[in-house]
Amino acid sequence: MTDIAQVLDLTHPTAEITVLTAMRRGATDDAIYMADNLSAADFSDPRRRIVFQAMVNVLRGVEPMDDSAVLAECTNVARDMRLEHVKIEGGYLAGLDGDPLRAKAYAATVKRMAWLRQAGEFVGWWVGKLQERPDPEQLFAEAQERMQALQPPQVDRRFVYGWDTVGGHQAQLAQRVKDAEDGKPSPFLWPWPSWNAVVRPLRAGMLGLVAGADGTGKSTYLECIAEHWAKGGMHVVYVHLEDDLEYKLDRRLARWARVPLPVIEDGRLSHQDQNAIALAQASLERQANTLHYFHAPGMSMTEIVRELESKAAEGVCQAVVLDYLDKVQPSRSQVKLFGDNMWERQGADVEALKIFAEKNKMPVLTASQGNKQMQDSGIRTRKDITGSGAKTQKAQMVAILTREIVGKEGLKDEQGRVLADPGEYSPFIDLRIDKQNRGKQGVTIRQFLIGQYFDIRDVMQRRIDE
Repeated sequence: MTDIAQVLDLTHPTAEITVLTAMRRGATDDAIYMADNLSAADFSDPRRRIVFQAMVNVLRGVEPMDDSAVLAECTNVARDMRLEHVKIEGGYLAGLDGDPLRAKAYAATVKRMAWLRQAGEFVGWWVGKLQERPDPEQLFAEAQERMQALQPPQVDRRFVYGWDTVGGHQAQLAQRVKDAEDGKPSPFLWPWPSWNAVVRPLRAGMLGLVAGADGTGKSTYLECIAEHWAKGGMHVVYVHLEDDLEYKLDRRLARWARVPLPVIEDGRLSHQDQNAIALAQASLERQANTLHYFHAPGMSMTEIVRELESKAAEGVCQAVVLDYLDKVQPSRSQVKLFGDNMWERQGADVEALKIFAEKNKMPVLTASQGNKQMQDSGIRTRKDITGSGAKTQKAQMVAILTREIVGKEGLKDEQGRVLADPGEYSPFIDLRIDKQNRGKQGVTIRQFLIGQYFDIRDVMQRRIDE
């Protein structure tokens, strides 16, 4: 708390403890009410802030609301809040004693006290600024920003009256027209002209799925798309469950610097390679600084979504690319509920991911494995995707990758240079848009995988000398 809040005693410990008591041993509806109407920042005491956020996380997860689950989550919350020195023990939880029947009334008191503390901080800042004789224009801008923080949060309306829909939609259309006139493209266009010609950009709340057999390039597609969205200025979270961060960054550097991955891994860098890498790193700092990585091996979808929720609230998550869906681990509750039926569990995972996308109004792109038939030649459809049908049912766009195995004569380009030896997978990728709610379906795009750089190019755009 600030000195002003302490001097004026803008706290109400009884109200805060009563709210936590209701969440811990009150009715579920009361706990949901507290979670929806309060935030951890509303509590004056760091311990109560940690406990509240831990209870909210448990409530939104799959674990029961018991002390063991709350205490375990308190450790994670304290770390995220950088309050590791604050220890929450079982005795502290047991000592939270209040009347749950008064919790809703006290929730309003907690909120009012939090607002008064914020207002006190604003007054202290204002007086200090005036004593510094600041520039009026700068003071006005800073004061406006701080005053906006004092405004009550805008509630996302789930119910909209019919008479409000026309005017609101007209305003949206007017903004689209203005953006088109200004030459402002959708932030979620694709990296390749061939895709943009036939595949509509994902909209807020939509789920895209890239499917293919092992080794067809699913991860490379996801990496290219995530980087392209980030280059457009969007905050993109790339969730990777299989490859560690260092490997992902090596692949990214190979793609941007056009230096083969083995050279980067072994450190055998020529002077030319070092110059190329320096230029690539400078470009990455300028163009890809909004691409954030989340290494999540062994995590369940509940844990992943919980972290994404926090990053969305932080303002650093406007799109998600998850590599990839089949690697998500089951939670304990899913094991109890679904047993060894992993397809039912995958359906629940997809549902959780789709709900996250819709709730936070952002697109999500992920990938999935194809079955053994997807390795064969011929037209492959979403029926060849391994696992739950919910994966394709929930997705608004499904792209399927196939690559042929090169015959005994090998594969060469027009100049006779070897592109693939006999028995290897062809670098040519046939990508079928098998499902699209807002555009053509059954369209096949031919692209080219530049393996040493982990890059995808349209066939007409590729440069053989790369």
